[in-house]
Amino acid sequence: MQIMAMATTKRVQVDGVPLGLLATKNENEYPVPLTGVKVHVKIVDVLAEVEVVQTYKNLEMQPIEAIYKFPVDEGSAVYYFSASFENREILGIVKEIEEAKKNYEEALESKQSAFLLEEKLPDVFKAKIGNIPPNSAVDITIKYAFELPVAENGLIRFSLPTTIAPRYIPRQDTSDIAADLASIQYRLDAGYGLLFTADITMMSKIIEIRSPSHNLHTNLEGKKANINAIEEKVKMNEDLVFLIQVEDSHKPRLITEKSEDGTYAAMITLVPSIDVKTQKTELVFLIDRSGSMQGESISQAKEALLIFLQSLPLDCYFNIIGFGSTYTSLFPKSVQYTEDSLRAAKEHVKGLGANLGGTEIYAPLDFVFKLPAVEGYLRQIFVLTDGEVSNTERVLSLVRSFSSKNRVFALGLGRSASHHLVGGIARLGGGTAAFATVSEELRKKVMNQLKNALQPSFTDISIILQSDGKEVNDNTNQKIRQCPSKIPPIFDGTRFVVYILMNEECLLSTASITCSSPDGPLKFDVEVSQSLSPSGIIHRLAAKKLIQELTYENLGDGEETKKEVVALGIKYGLVSKFTAFVAVDRQSRTVLDNCWAALKTREVPLDLARGWHGRSSGGMVSFAAGNTFADCAPRAAMNSMPMMLPCSAPRTARMEKRSTGIQSEEDGGYPSSLRSFGATTEVESDMIQSQESTLVEIVGFQNFNGAFPLEDKLCALLGVDLKTVRSEAQRLDLPEECMMALLVIKYIEEHFPSEKDTWDLVVMKTKNFLESEPKMKSKDVAFLCKNIII
Repeated sequence: MQIMAMATTKRVQVDGVPLGLLATKNENEYPVPLTGVKVHVKIVDVLAEVEVVQTYKNLEMQPIEAIYKFPVDEGSAVYYFSASFENREILGIVKEIEEAKKNYEEALESKQSAFLLEEKLPDVFKAKIGNIPPNSAVDITIKYAFELPVAENGLIRFSLPTTIAPRYIPRQDTSDIAADLASIQYRLDAGYGLLFTADITMMSKIIEIRSPSHNLHTNLEGKKANINAIEEKVKMNEDLVFLIQVEDSHKPRLITEKSEDGTYAAMITLVPSIDVKTQKTELVFLIDRSGSMQGESISQAKEALLIFLQSLPLDCYFNIIGFGSTYTSLFPKSVQYTEDSLRAAKEHVKGLGANLGGTEIYAPLDFVFKLPAVEGYLRQIFVLTDGEVSNTERVLSLVRSFSSKNRVFALGLGRSASHHLVGGIARLGGGTAAFATVSEELRKKVMNQLKNALQPSFTDISIILQSDGKEVNDNTNQKIRQCPSKIPPIFDGTRFVVYILMNEECLLSTASITCSSPDGPLKFDVEVSQSLSPSGIIHRLAAKKLIQELTYENLGDGEETKKEVVALGIKYGLVSKFTAFVAVDRQSRTVLDNCWAALKTREVPLDLARGWHGRSSGGMVSFAAGNTFADCAPRAAMNSMPMMLPCSAPRTARMEKRSTGIQSEEDGGYPSSLRSFGATTEVESDMIQSQESTLVEIVGFQNFNGAFPLEDKLCALLGVDLKTVRSEAQRLDLPEECMMALLVIKYIEEHFPSEKDTWDLVVMKTKNFLESEPKMKSKDVAFLCKNIII
């Protein structure tokens, strides 16, 4: 198992003046070379450009090499890298990765300062700042761009990841990526906090900007806004998220761009509004119950699962599988949704804990994919996880290989979920991805995903481009290239994005997206809404989509794939799996020639993700030396888990009740003991549920068929008396159960209008129940729902 020490820190002072932090590892102390991070975001409509400036200072007596691993939003096009050093700016050049590494090492050997930026995963980057002379400072500037997704209620969501949560490393994962993740050091206090600002320009009036994660100051002026963090130094231990509400967020857009070399690119984006019949489904919920989910994340997962269960359609099959180092199944196979199965599932969810060890997601996914399908029902899989694993590529390869018969949706939970794993699972599985920090509204995200799963698949999706009324369809010799080549699925309320690269002048006027649905053909027309100056952002994002498809979605490492990715990376100046930025300062040799001391390598520690593994904000997880995090699950809880399969078990293994005991290091685990340095352990209990809102409590009373029971507790929530409900039902000649259903619908619609996305399917199921009751056939159900009074 890989071991990674928890770095402790203390302040550095010279003559009483504070200069920074000392990192302590293996009894060696050194000043942390990263002293500050500045981030400025520029948002124009649906596109975001991020500029990150990292300041490094060498407070030692010898030259150092600083190594910093940091997160970037998955799917971002990283297109700029420079170093400001001794009043000089050294621009990075994109080269084939082995050549870039060779240039970097040769520069260090020649006593020159050198700088390297490489991609370890699409959401994890590694910067190496080599040969920083004593008492010198370097500013590293990195720029990247990405498109913004649409969250619940049509809000536009921006997310800036700030730390890499510790990843679980399975025993069999001996990859270089696993080794890199294992070498990350963590601490509780990041002395190099974040200075954050943003400028925003939208195409329609901005109504509101709010952050569920941080205290931000916003200044709104029509279509423009600027933001800055209220704290001077933002702690880098969770994603920084803000949501933008504009007057017209769903307007389709065709954005075109001409580059300096005369080529054209286009971005087609729309948020479709589709009303189609639902399909018969088998719904399998795969819940991460590993130790890293302790505390806030497992509480989120349980709340999400209860909402899922309460909102399922009558005619469906379902199952719940929890996974960690082992995986458990509520039922041996998917069962029909009935009153009894719903009751059993709700009781099961109440007892769920994050006590199954490490995050082994491959085996349970493989198990679900290979189960016999329920005839006539399309399988939809929901993965709820914090995504903290090292073997992401193996998991994505599995999802891709079974995507023709399964749709996979993913919900990333917690303050620092892996965007590469969660987004990749959904993208390759033909579903949608959503993320919910602890402070974000979870219920609406859950319901949006369930609605998407009940929506049938669309086939024969194609894009027709037009220029001056003529169809543009010449795709020979790659004159026109669509990115991605396989058009992504279309879902109601979810942003659809496709890029077009054109090697010659072509002034597009419109684009049409056509597809087949169970209700007939659908067509979406998009007109040119904006033409950008030759900044290159659309070209870069299109090229990034191609690179992403070639490397991580086609999952190919062949020579032809590598050549194409390298060519794209060099042409558009992008970091990728096979390309990296390198910069060499040839003027630094004179200073370094005078240094007698040998070069020392210094790893920059990261902030441990807030709430990770159940850690409270003021506490520290403390374990004995040599233990994995999986070892630390409560023994009593580990011994009480029913119906388990070890993750190494063959898929034909029969489910049996057994005790898992304690996971050994040989089975793999989190790559660290994360020893505390005198701190006490403060682990929040994952079995303590947060107080549910009134809406969630009311919904929890619903029976599988949509009816509500006549109970005093439910009446108290509605503010009515059970005896009065019965007498009014008799007076109006209504069945008592129908009377209660009408009262619930009226109460929910009146008291929670802004929560419609949450209760929509619940109320729909109750209305279907009312319409199916024989005594309600002659009644105007819609009228009664709005006008029933007690």
